[in-house]
Amino acid sequence: MTASRRSRGGRPPRHGSRRAWALALLAGASSWGLSVPSAAQAAQAASPVDLDHLEARIEAGRFEGAAEAIERWFATEARNAARGDVLRARYLRARLLADPDSARAELLSVAMNGGSRHGSRAWLRLAQLDLALDEPARAAADLERLRADHARSAEAVESWYWTARTFEDRGLLDRACEAWQRGAAEGRRVGATKIALLAETSALGCAPGAPRFAIQVAAFSRRDPAEEMRGQLEAAGFFSRVVEYDGLHRVRLGRFARPEAAESLARRLRGAGFEPAVIPIVS
Repeated sequence: MTASRRSRGGRPPRHGSRRAWALALLAGASSWGLSVPSAAQAAQAASPVDLDHLEARIEAGRFEGAAEAIERWFATEARNAARGDVLRARYLRARLLADPDSARAELLSVAMNGGSRHGSRAWLRLAQLDLALDEPARAAADLERLRADHARSAEAVESWYWTARTFEDRGLLDRACEAWQRGAAEGRRVGATKIALLAETSALGCAPGAPRFAIQVAAFSRRDPAEEMRGQLEAAGFFSRVVEYDGLHRVRLGRFARPEAAESLARRLRGAGFEPAVIPIVS
């Protein structure tokens, strides 16, 4: 079996199918403002915007009218508001933007203001969004910055779970397992039961003898073309290995505990013009 690179003219969109997940992270506003407002809604629109109330609504998933409310706050109250309230409002606005690129820019602006109490939340949300956009290395950098700027925050504890996810998406299973274990330990230490349980559950796939998977890009009868393919992958930013098995030289990437976890890396490979396949391997 051999596998060749597709021409770049047929390359799929950069973010692939994960853009749907990115959009799901944000509060889509495509239908807002299309209906005729009721008298109660009109009265609410004329009243001052309470950021505490608005944030509670957004955190509870009640997005109707939230985009209009936050823009009204910026139009009427931002000029005289404290800097912390402005950063808070920008974080909330980022939660409501339907375009992932615009949301990322807004989150990054808030996150870079390290003194903001919403800075840690912005870094975490930014990392989640970057993961959704198939950018695990960038997400890992977001999480490192979160821990550097907000070491004692609740988000710093949660960040270990998401750091493991960035390693898992790149096929770095050993490092993912270490991060999950760190997340479980940190979560138990501070009483963050939910994140500790989530990390512990994810780490179950790290047990010796558990199933393992890899991505295979090509297989050749001779080693030279396999090494050439490995070089092409490295030039494209993907680090692979050549495994000789059953008379063939197989070009593979990553180790995964779950086949679905390999899909993130597989999508990036397809976007770069390669033809990957997820396969079971012997651990």
